[in-house]
Amino acid sequence: MATERKGKRMCGITGVHNLKSAVSPKEYIQIMLDSIKHRGTVDAIWSNNTLALGSRRLPIVDLENSPQPIFSENRRLILIGNGEIYNFSELRSDLLKKGHKFNTNGDLECILHLYEDQGNEVWNKLRGMFAVAIYDLDNKTLILARDHMGIKPLFYYESADSFLFGSEIRSITMHPSFQKELNAQSVADFLSLQFIPKPQTIYEGLFSLPPASFLVLKDGNVSVQQYWTIDPDPSIIKISREDIAEKTLALMKTSVQRRLMSDVPVGVLLSGGLDSSVIAALAREMTRKPLETFSIVFKEKSFDESPFSQLMARHLKTNHHEVVLDSNIILDSMEEISYHLGEPFCEGSAFPIYHICKYAKDYVTVILSGEGADEIFCGYEPYTALNLSRYYKMLPSPVHRLFTSTVNMLPVSEKKVSLDLKLKRFTAGVGFDPPKAHFWYRCSMNDDEKYQVLSNDFFRGLSRPASSVLYEDLYSSMTSDDTLNKIMATDCHMHLVDDLLFRADRMSMAHTMELRVPYLDIDLVNFVFSLSSKRKIRGLYNKIPLRDAVKGLLPTQIRQRPKKGLNMPYQQWFKQKGWKEILHDSLEGNSLRAQGFFNVKAVQKMLNDHVTKKKNHAHALWTIMNLILWLKNNGFQ
Repeated sequence: MATERKGKRMCGITGVHNLKSAVSPKEYIQIMLDSIKHRGTVDAIWSNNTLALGSRRLPIVDLENSPQPIFSENRRLILIGNGEIYNFSELRSDLLKKGHKFNTNGDLECILHLYEDQGNEVWNKLRGMFAVAIYDLDNKTLILARDHMGIKPLFYYESADSFLFGSEIRSITMHPSFQKELNAQSVADFLSLQFIPKPQTIYEGLFSLPPASFLVLKDGNVSVQQYWTIDPDPSIIKISREDIAEKTLALMKTSVQRRLMSDVPVGVLLSGGLDSSVIAALAREMTRKPLETFSIVFKEKSFDESPFSQLMARHLKTNHHEVVLDSNIILDSMEEISYHLGEPFCEGSAFPIYHICKYAKDYVTVILSGEGADEIFCGYEPYTALNLSRYYKMLPSPVHRLFTSTVNMLPVSEKKVSLDLKLKRFTAGVGFDPPKAHFWYRCSMNDDEKYQVLSNDFFRGLSRPASSVLYEDLYSSMTSDDTLNKIMATDCHMHLVDDLLFRADRMSMAHTMELRVPYLDIDLVNFVFSLSSKRKIRGLYNKIPLRDAVKGLLPTQIRQRPKKGLNMPYQQWFKQKGWKEILHDSLEGNSLRAQGFFNVKAVQKMLNDHVTKKKNHAHALWTIMNLILWLKNNGFQ
C-alpha cells in the first residue's frame, strides 16, 4: 500500500550572494524566481544584506506547516531545497530521540538537523533526490549540495560582484551580473552528443554542480567536493543467480515503495518495455486504487510501442491513457520545449516526454519513470555491440574488410534503430579502445564528421576538439577491471545525468510535475554494480538480473522484449511540409554563415547526401538544425 504523508513538493530554488556588489541581493531575487514559476505556484524569499534565497513550491497538503526557508532551532542555519528524502521518517525518528525539535512536517528539515550534528557527512545519510542550499549565518558560509545520481539539477555562476545559483540556468541569467558569453567547447560537444556534458553549460562561467557533490562558498572562495561514488560490494561476487534475482526484486520493491510515498496522485510512464513495465507491476501491487498509466503513440509503425503498453495495461488493469503524437504537434511545440530546456538539447525522447507530462498533469502530480535501468543492468545496444566486438576482433582481416564493404552497401533505412545504421556504426568504431568505440556507436556526429562540418578557425580555438576524450577520461578514472561495467558507469556519469535526467527534470517541471526514478535508488545501484557484467549480459541476452527477478510478474512477451527506446521519426518527418522548410532554412548558406561556426559547403553536402539517400545523416542534421534554432532564439547571430 502506498504511504501517505503530510508535506509538500519542493520544485525550484535560486539565490544571490553578494561578494562586492553594493546592490541589495534582494533586488533581483523576485525576477529570478519568476523565471522558474513553472516549477511551483507559491514563492518564498528570505534576505539580509549579503544574501537572498528564493524557492518556488507546489502547494499540495499542509503547506502552512512546512514553509521555506527552514531555520535550525537556534536560527543559525537556514535551508531552501528542492526534492524528496524518502528515508526521512527514519532519520526524523533518530533525531527526535537525540533531542532535536522539528518545526515542520516536511522531509527537508531533517537535512538541517543532520547538518547541525554531522556537517557535510549528512549527504551520504540521505536516500532520495535533492538540490539544497544551507547558509550558516554565524560563519557566513554557503553550502550547495546535489543528490547522489544527479536527479535534481543545480547550477552556479560566479562574477566579480556576485555568486548566483539556481535549479535552472534561466534564473541565473536574469541577474544583471551574469555575462552572456557562449561556450564554444559546449557547442562542439553538443554537435557530437545532442546534449552538453557537464559541468560546463552553454554559457562561459556558468557550471552545473556535479552529482554527489557539495559546494562551499566562504570568504569569496569556492570549493567543490565529491561525497560519494558508486560503491560495489566485493562479497557479492559469489552470490548465486537465484539469490541475485531475489535481491534485485527486493531492492526494486523497496525503491518503488519509497517513490510511491505521496499525498497526491501518482502515475507511471508505461512504454511497454521491460523497465517501465516492472515499475508499473510493482506499483500496482502496492496501491489500492487502479494505477494511472500513460503512453505515447506514434503513427510510424517502427517507432510505435503502443501494442505492448496496451498489453501491459490490460495485464495490470490500469487506467491507461495514450497521447497520440504526429509531426505537426512536435513542430508546433519546438520553440516552447527549447525554452524550458534552457540550452541546446535535442535528444529525441525529450519532445514526447514533454507532451505526455502536459497531458498527465490533469490526472497525477507525481509520475514514475524508468530512467537508469539500462545504465545499471546493461540494457543498451552499444553494450551488446561492445560485448560482441571481442569475438569479431578474432576474425581475420579479410573477413573484416568483406564485412565492412558489405555493410557500407546496405541501403539507407528510415526505420527506428535500423540494421544498416547499427552495423555501419559498429564497423566504424570496432577498431577503437572500448570508451572511444562506445562514443562512436552512440554519437550523432563522430569526431571526424564534426571536424568536417566546423570551420577551421572555430575548430582550432577549441581546447578539446575530440568529444570522445570525455568518454576516455571518465573510463580511465575508474579502477574496475570489468570493461562493460566501466562503460556503464561512464554512462551513469555523463549520458544518464546530463541527457536523460536533465530532460526528465525539465520536461516534467515544465508542467509542475515531479518525475521519480526508482532504478536510481543508490542501494539498488550499488548492488547491481557489485555484479560482474557477465552476470548481466550473455551474447544478445541482457538485463539478466532484472528479467530473472520478475518471472511471473510480467507477461513473457514483455519480460523478454529487447530494448527499443523512446525516440521520434524525424528522419521521415524531414520530408514533410513544415519540417522540410525549417530544415533547409536552418541549413542554408546565410543562416550557417551567421553563426560563424560552420564549414558551409560541408554542411550543405551532408544535407544533399542525406536527401539523395547516399548516406543517413538524419541525426547530424537534426542536431545542427536544433543548435541553429536555439542560437537564433537566444540572440546569438
